[in-house]
Amino acid sequence: MVIMPRSSQQARVSLLPREFPVVRGGEEGSFTLMSSSHRVFVNLNGTISPAEEARISPMDHGFLYGDSVYETVRTYFRNPFLLGRHLDRLQRSLDRIFLPLPLRRKDLEAEVLRSLSGVPIDGDVGARIVISRGVGPIGLDVTKCPSPNLIIYVFDLAPDAVPPQASPRSGGGGISVVISKTRRNSPRALDPAIKSGNFLNNILAFKDAQDAGAHEALLLNAEGYLAEGTTSNIFVAKNDLVWTPNAFGILDGITRGVLFEEAAEAGLALGETNIPPEALFSADEVFITSSIKGVVPVASVNGKTIGSGTRGPITRRFQELYAARVERECGERKEASAAPRAPGRKAGKQPAGPLESTSKDS
Repeated sequence: MVIMPRSSQQARVSLLPREFPVVRGGEEGSFTLMSSSHRVFVNLNGTISPAEEARISPMDHGFLYGDSVYETVRTYFRNPFLLGRHLDRLQRSLDRIFLPLPLRRKDLEAEVLRSLSGVPIDGDVGARIVISRGVGPIGLDVTKCPSPNLIIYVFDLAPDAVPPQASPRSGGGGISVVISKTRRNSPRALDPAIKSGNFLNNILAFKDAQDAGAHEALLLNAEGYLAEGTTSNIFVAKNDLVWTPNAFGILDGITRGVLFEEAAEAGLALGETNIPPEALFSADEVFITSSIKGVVPVASVNGKTIGSGTRGPITRRFQELYAARVERECGERKEASAAPRAPGRKAGKQPAGPLESTSKDS
Protein backbone atom coordinates (compact mmCIF):
# COMPACT_ATOMS: atom_id res chain seq x y z
CA MET A 1 0.00 0.00 0.00
CA VAL A 2 1.21 3.44 -0.90
CA ILE A 3 0.63 6.21 1.63
CA MET A 4 0.20 9.57 -0.07
CA PRO A 5 1.30 12.54 2.08
CA ARG A 6 -0.52 15.83 1.77
CA SER A 7 0.92 19.29 2.27
CA SER A 8 -2.13 20.46 4.24
CA GLN A 9 -2.66 17.36 6.33
CA GLN A 10 -0.63 14.73 8.10
CA ALA A 11 0.40 11.71 6.07
CA ARG A 12 -2.31 9.10 6.03
CA VAL A 13 -1.08 6.24 8.17
CA SER A 14 -2.79 2.86 8.31
CA LEU A 15 -2.16 -0.58 9.78
CA LEU A 16 -3.89 -2.27 6.85
CA PRO A 17 -2.43 -5.25 4.94
CA ARG A 18 -0.63 -4.60 1.67
CA GLU A 19 -3.11 -6.25 -0.69
CA PHE A 20 -6.88 -6.06 -1.05
CA PRO A 21 -8.54 -9.50 -0.77
CA VAL A 22 -10.65 -10.19 -3.87
CA VAL A 23 -12.88 -12.84 -5.36
CA ARG A 24 -13.07 -12.80 -9.16
CA GLY A 25 -16.49 -12.44 -10.72
CA GLY A 26 -19.36 -10.09 -11.43
CA GLU A 27 -22.26 -9.69 -13.82
CA GLU A 28 -24.28 -7.04 -15.60
CA GLY A 29 -27.70 -5.77 -14.54
CA SER A 30 -30.25 -2.96 -14.84
CA PHE A 31 -31.50 -0.43 -12.32
CA THR A 32 -33.64 2.65 -11.76
CA LEU A 33 -32.32 6.03 -12.80
CA MET A 34 -32.70 8.95 -10.40
CA SER A 35 -33.65 12.33 -11.84
CA SER A 36 -33.36 15.90 -10.63
CA SER A 37 -34.82 19.28 -11.49
CA HIS A 38 -33.83 22.63 -9.97
CA ARG A 39 -33.81 26.37 -10.41
CA VAL A 40 -30.52 28.09 -11.21
CA PHE A 41 -29.30 31.64 -10.62
CA VAL A 42 -26.00 33.01 -11.87
CA ASN A 43 -23.57 35.61 -10.59
CA LEU A 44 -21.66 36.67 -13.71
CA ASN A 45 -18.76 38.95 -12.79
CA GLY A 46 -20.77 40.48 -9.94
CA THR A 47 -24.26 40.62 -11.47
CA ILE A 48 -26.81 38.12 -10.12
CA SER A 49 -29.72 37.07 -12.34
CA PRO A 50 -31.75 33.99 -13.25
CA ALA A 51 -29.61 31.71 -15.39
CA GLU A 52 -31.75 32.23 -18.48
CA GLU A 53 -31.06 35.97 -18.33
CA ALA A 54 -27.27 35.74 -17.95
CA ARG A 55 -25.20 36.46 -21.07
CA ILE A 56 -21.61 35.45 -21.83
CA SER A 57 -19.70 35.66 -25.09
CA PRO A 58 -19.54 32.52 -27.27
CA MET A 59 -15.88 33.46 -27.73
CA ASP A 60 -15.10 32.67 -24.09
CA HIS A 61 -12.52 29.89 -24.17
CA GLY A 62 -14.38 28.14 -21.39
CA PHE A 63 -17.11 27.52 -23.96
CA LEU A 64 -14.83 27.02 -26.97
CA TYR A 65 -12.36 24.62 -25.35
CA GLY A 66 -13.55 23.70 -21.86
CA ASP A 67 -10.74 25.98 -20.66
CA SER A 68 -12.03 26.61 -17.16
CA VAL A 69 -11.87 25.26 -13.62
CA TYR A 70 -14.61 25.00 -11.02
CA GLU A 71 -15.67 23.87 -7.57
CA THR A 72 -19.04 22.67 -6.30
CA VAL A 73 -20.11 23.55 -2.76
CA ARG A 74 -23.34 22.88 -0.89
CA THR A 75 -24.91 24.43 2.16
CA TYR A 76 -26.33 22.97 5.34
CA PHE A 77 -28.58 25.24 7.42
CA ARG A 78 -27.80 27.80 4.68
CA ASN A 79 -24.07 27.74 5.55
CA PRO A 80 -21.51 26.61 2.93
CA PHE A 81 -19.70 23.49 4.10
CA LEU A 82 -15.88 23.78 3.98
CA LEU A 83 -15.91 26.66 1.51
CA GLY A 84 -12.29 27.49 2.33
CA ARG A 85 -11.08 24.04 1.30
CA HIS A 86 -12.97 24.25 -1.97
CA LEU A 87 -11.41 27.62 -2.74
CA ASP A 88 -7.97 26.21 -1.89
CA ARG A 89 -8.49 23.42 -4.41
CA LEU A 90 -9.84 25.92 -6.94
CA GLN A 91 -6.58 27.84 -6.63
CA ARG A 92 -4.55 24.66 -7.15
CA SER A 93 -6.51 23.97 -10.33
CA LEU A 94 -5.97 27.55 -11.51
CA ASP A 95 -2.24 27.24 -10.92
CA ARG A 96 -2.06 24.00 -12.89
CA ILE A 97 -3.58 25.57 -16.02
CA PHE A 98 -1.82 28.95 -15.67
CA LEU A 99 -5.08 30.86 -15.18
CA PRO A 100 -5.08 33.84 -12.81
CA LEU A 101 -7.82 34.39 -10.26
CA PRO A 102 -9.61 37.55 -11.48
CA LEU A 103 -10.09 38.92 -7.95
CA ARG A 104 -8.54 38.56 -4.53
CA ARG A 105 -9.23 35.38 -2.61
CA LYS A 106 -11.11 37.17 0.18
CA ASP A 107 -13.21 39.00 -2.40
CA LEU A 108 -14.06 35.72 -4.11
CA GLU A 109 -15.21 34.25 -0.82
CA ALA A 110 -17.34 37.32 -0.15
CA GLU A 111 -18.86 37.07 -3.63
CA VAL A 112 -19.76 33.43 -3.07
CA LEU A 113 -21.47 34.28 0.22
CA ARG A 114 -23.30 37.19 -1.41
CA SER A 115 -24.49 34.88 -4.17
CA LEU A 116 -25.73 32.27 -1.70
CA SER A 117 -27.67 34.84 0.31
CA GLY A 118 -28.94 36.83 -2.67
CA VAL A 119 -31.05 34.26 -4.49
CA PRO A 120 -34.77 33.64 -3.82
CA ILE A 121 -34.44 29.92 -3.05
CA ASP A 122 -35.76 28.42 0.16
CA GLY A 123 -33.75 25.85 2.04
CA ASP A 124 -30.29 24.63 1.18
CA VAL A 125 -28.57 25.14 -2.16
CA GLY A 126 -25.61 24.05 -4.19
CA ALA A 127 -23.10 26.43 -5.75
CA ARG A 128 -20.75 25.93 -8.67
CA ILE A 129 -17.86 28.41 -8.76
CA VAL A 130 -16.33 28.71 -12.23
CA ILE A 131 -13.31 30.63 -13.47
CA SER A 132 -13.12 30.57 -17.28
CA ARG A 133 -10.24 31.67 -19.47
CA GLY A 134 -12.32 34.52 -20.86
CA VAL A 135 -12.89 35.95 -24.32
CA GLY A 136 -10.25 35.52 -26.99
CA PRO A 137 -9.85 34.64 -30.66
CA ILE A 138 -10.25 31.09 -31.91
CA GLY A 139 -6.93 29.39 -31.21
CA LEU A 140 -4.96 27.98 -28.32
CA ASP A 141 -2.87 31.00 -27.30
CA VAL A 142 -3.97 31.72 -23.73
CA THR A 143 -2.09 35.04 -23.70
CA LYS A 144 -4.81 36.39 -25.98
CA CYS A 145 -7.44 35.96 -23.29
CA PRO A 146 -6.57 38.79 -20.88
CA SER A 147 -9.72 38.84 -18.71
CA PRO A 148 -10.93 35.65 -17.00
CA ASN A 149 -14.62 35.43 -16.18
CA LEU A 150 -16.12 34.55 -12.80
CA ILE A 151 -19.41 32.67 -12.87
CA ILE A 152 -21.11 31.48 -9.68
CA TYR A 153 -24.11 29.24 -10.21
CA VAL A 154 -26.50 28.83 -7.27
CA PHE A 155 -29.04 26.07 -7.69
CA ASP A 156 -31.93 24.58 -5.81
CA LEU A 157 -31.25 21.27 -4.09
CA ALA A 158 -34.45 19.49 -5.02
CA PRO A 159 -35.50 16.55 -2.83
CA ASP A 160 -34.18 14.08 -5.43
CA ALA A 161 -30.82 15.85 -5.83
CA VAL A 162 -29.44 13.97 -2.82
CA PRO A 163 -30.29 10.26 -2.45
CA PRO A 164 -32.28 9.65 0.75
CA GLN A 165 -29.86 6.76 1.38
CA ALA A 166 -27.23 9.38 2.25
CA SER A 167 -28.80 9.89 5.66
CA PRO A 168 -27.71 7.74 8.62
CA ARG A 169 -31.38 7.85 9.64
CA SER A 170 -32.58 6.24 6.40
CA GLY A 171 -33.96 2.74 6.21
CA GLY A 172 -30.63 1.30 5.11
CA GLY A 173 -30.95 0.95 1.36
CA GLY A 174 -28.26 1.71 -1.17
CA ILE A 175 -27.82 2.90 -4.74
CA SER A 176 -26.78 0.99 -7.86
CA VAL A 177 -23.57 1.66 -9.77
CA VAL A 178 -21.88 0.23 -12.84
CA ILE A 179 -18.27 -0.06 -13.92
CA SER A 180 -17.86 2.10 -17.01
CA LYS A 181 -16.08 0.95 -20.14
CA THR A 182 -14.58 4.47 -20.29
CA ARG A 183 -11.19 4.74 -18.57
CA ARG A 184 -10.20 7.70 -16.40
CA ASN A 185 -7.93 10.28 -17.96
CA SER A 186 -4.28 9.57 -17.33
CA PRO A 187 -2.69 12.10 -14.95
CA ARG A 188 0.11 12.31 -17.52
CA ALA A 189 -2.41 13.65 -20.04
CA LEU A 190 -5.17 15.71 -18.42
CA ASP A 191 -4.71 15.21 -14.69
CA PRO A 192 -8.03 14.47 -12.93
CA ALA A 193 -6.64 16.45 -9.97
CA ILE A 194 -7.42 19.53 -12.07
CA LYS A 195 -11.15 20.12 -11.60
CA SER A 196 -11.69 21.47 -15.09
CA GLY A 197 -14.66 22.26 -17.29
CA ASN A 198 -13.37 19.71 -19.79
CA PHE A 199 -15.75 17.01 -18.57
CA LEU A 200 -16.24 14.66 -21.53
CA ASN A 201 -14.39 11.83 -19.78
CA ASN A 202 -17.00 11.89 -17.00
CA ILE A 203 -19.95 12.51 -19.32
CA LEU A 204 -19.15 9.48 -21.46
CA ALA A 205 -18.76 7.32 -18.36
CA PHE A 206 -22.06 8.54 -16.90
CA LYS A 207 -23.76 7.56 -20.17
CA ASP A 208 -22.98 3.96 -19.17
CA ALA A 209 -24.81 4.53 -15.88
CA GLN A 210 -27.78 6.04 -17.69
CA ASP A 211 -27.93 3.18 -20.16
CA ALA A 212 -28.00 0.70 -17.26
CA GLY A 213 -30.48 2.74 -15.19
CA ALA A 214 -27.88 3.16 -12.46
CA HIS A 215 -27.13 6.12 -10.21
CA GLU A 216 -23.39 6.37 -10.84
CA ALA A 217 -20.58 4.95 -12.98
CA LEU A 218 -17.14 3.99 -11.71
CA LEU A 219 -14.07 4.55 -13.87
CA LEU A 220 -10.92 2.46 -13.92
CA ASN A 221 -7.50 3.98 -14.46
CA ALA A 222 -5.13 3.05 -17.30
CA GLU A 223 -3.70 0.20 -15.20
CA GLY A 224 -7.15 -1.32 -14.67
CA TYR A 225 -7.60 -0.36 -11.01
CA LEU A 226 -10.56 1.53 -9.58
CA ALA A 227 -10.13 5.30 -9.87
CA GLU A 228 -13.35 7.14 -8.95
CA GLY A 229 -16.93 7.81 -9.92
CA THR A 230 -18.01 10.44 -12.42
CA THR A 231 -18.75 12.85 -9.56
CA SER A 232 -17.71 10.83 -6.53
CA ASN A 233 -14.95 8.96 -4.72
CA ILE A 234 -15.30 5.25 -3.98
CA PHE A 235 -14.68 3.35 -0.73
CA VAL A 236 -14.59 -0.43 -0.23
CA ALA A 237 -14.86 -2.23 3.13
CA LYS A 238 -13.65 -5.77 3.79
CA ASN A 239 -13.07 -7.48 7.13
CA ASP A 240 -13.57 -4.21 9.07
CA LEU A 241 -10.94 -2.42 6.96
CA VAL A 242 -11.83 0.40 4.58
CA TRP A 243 -9.94 1.19 1.40
CA THR A 244 -10.09 3.91 -1.22
CA PRO A 245 -8.02 4.31 -4.40
CA ASN A 246 -4.71 6.14 -4.21
CA ALA A 247 -4.96 9.91 -4.61
CA PHE A 248 -2.64 9.95 -7.64
CA GLY A 249 -4.75 9.94 -10.78
CA ILE A 250 -8.07 11.01 -9.24
CA LEU A 251 -9.72 14.14 -7.92
CA ASP A 252 -8.90 14.07 -4.21
CA GLY A 253 -12.38 14.89 -2.98
CA ILE A 254 -13.11 17.28 -0.13
CA THR A 255 -15.53 14.77 1.42
CA ARG A 256 -12.90 12.05 0.95
CA GLY A 257 -10.44 14.13 2.96
CA VAL A 258 -13.00 14.71 5.71
CA LEU A 259 -13.50 10.97 6.09
CA PHE A 260 -9.76 10.43 6.52
CA GLU A 261 -9.74 13.01 9.31
CA GLU A 262 -12.83 11.62 11.01
CA ALA A 263 -11.59 8.03 10.70
CA ALA A 264 -8.30 8.98 12.37
CA GLU A 265 -10.16 10.63 15.26
CA ALA A 266 -12.52 7.67 15.66
CA GLY A 267 -9.80 5.02 15.39
CA LEU A 268 -11.19 3.49 12.20
CA ALA A 269 -8.83 1.77 9.74
CA LEU A 270 -8.94 3.67 6.44
CA GLY A 271 -6.19 3.47 3.84
CA GLU A 272 -5.28 4.10 0.20
CA THR A 273 -4.23 1.35 -2.18
CA ASN A 274 -4.70 0.00 -5.69
CA ILE A 275 -8.11 -1.69 -5.80
CA PRO A 276 -8.98 -4.07 -8.64
CA PRO A 277 -12.61 -3.84 -9.78
CA GLU A 278 -13.18 -7.49 -8.80
CA ALA A 279 -12.76 -6.42 -5.18
CA LEU A 280 -16.15 -4.75 -5.33
CA PHE A 281 -17.92 -8.09 -5.71
CA SER A 282 -16.27 -9.66 -2.67
CA ALA A 283 -16.56 -6.54 -0.49
CA ASP A 284 -18.62 -6.45 2.67
CA GLU A 285 -19.66 -2.85 1.97
CA VAL A 286 -19.16 -0.20 -0.71
CA PHE A 287 -20.00 3.49 -0.53
CA ILE A 288 -19.36 6.67 -2.49
CA THR A 289 -18.82 10.26 -1.37
CA SER A 290 -19.31 13.70 -2.88
CA SER A 291 -19.77 17.27 -1.69
CA ILE A 292 -23.41 17.38 -2.77
CA LYS A 293 -24.50 13.89 -1.70
CA GLY A 294 -22.30 13.22 1.33
CA VAL A 295 -21.80 9.50 2.10
CA VAL A 296 -23.99 7.14 0.07
CA PRO A 297 -24.10 3.33 0.42
CA VAL A 298 -23.88 1.17 -2.70
CA ALA A 299 -26.20 -1.84 -2.82
CA SER A 300 -25.18 -3.30 -6.18
CA VAL A 301 -22.47 -3.11 -8.83
CA ASN A 302 -23.22 -4.25 -12.38
CA GLY A 303 -26.38 -5.87 -11.04
CA LYS A 304 -24.59 -7.97 -8.43
CA THR A 305 -25.60 -7.41 -4.81
CA ILE A 306 -22.86 -6.12 -2.52
CA GLY A 307 -22.74 -7.77 0.89
CA SER A 308 -26.24 -8.05 2.29
CA GLY A 309 -27.63 -5.62 -0.27
CA THR A 310 -28.29 -3.05 2.44
CA ARG A 311 -26.17 -0.44 4.19
CA GLY A 312 -23.62 -2.02 6.49
CA PRO A 313 -22.45 -0.83 9.93
CA ILE A 314 -19.19 0.65 8.63
CA THR A 315 -20.96 2.81 6.06
CA ARG A 316 -23.45 3.95 8.66
CA ARG A 317 -20.62 4.84 11.03
CA PHE A 318 -19.01 7.02 8.37
CA GLN A 319 -22.37 8.65 7.67
CA GLU A 320 -22.74 9.45 11.35
CA LEU A 321 -19.22 10.89 11.55
CA TYR A 322 -19.84 13.01 8.48
CA ALA A 323 -23.18 14.26 9.81
CA ALA A 324 -21.54 15.22 13.10
CA ARG A 325 -18.82 17.11 11.22
CA VAL A 326 -21.45 18.97 9.22
CA GLU A 327 -23.24 19.90 12.44
CA ARG A 328 -20.02 21.22 13.98
CA GLU A 329 -19.12 23.26 10.91
CA CYS A 330 -22.55 24.47 9.80
CA GLY A 331 -24.95 24.16 12.75
CA GLU A 332 -27.89 26.57 12.78
CA ARG A 333 -26.26 28.61 15.52
CA LYS A 334 -23.72 29.79 12.90
CA GLU A 335 -26.28 30.78 10.31
CA ALA A 336 -26.19 34.54 10.76
CA SER A 337 -22.41 34.85 10.46
CA ALA A 338 -21.89 32.63 7.43
CA ALA A 339 -24.54 33.14 4.77
CA PRO A 340 -27.65 35.04 5.88
CA ARG A 341 -30.85 34.50 3.99
CA ALA A 342 -32.23 37.25 1.81
CA PRO A 343 -34.81 39.43 3.59
CA GLY A 344 -38.21 37.84 3.82
CA ARG A 345 -37.07 34.34 2.87
CA LYS A 346 -38.87 31.58 4.69
CA ALA A 347 -37.11 28.41 5.72
CA GLY A 348 -37.80 25.68 3.17
CA LYS A 349 -37.74 21.93 3.37
CA GLN A 350 -34.19 20.62 3.64
CA PRO A 351 -33.11 18.08 1.01
CA ALA A 352 -32.03 14.65 2.14
CA GLY A 353 -28.42 14.62 3.23
CA PRO A 354 -26.26 13.60 6.13
CA LEU A 355 -28.73 14.94 8.69
CA GLU A 356 -32.10 13.51 7.69
CA SER A 357 -33.95 11.39 5.16
CA THR A 358 -36.95 12.21 3.00
CA SER A 359 -37.87 8.55 2.50
CA LYS A 360 -38.86 5.89 4.98
CA ASP A 361 -38.20 3.14 2.42
CA SER A 362 -34.63 4.02 1.53
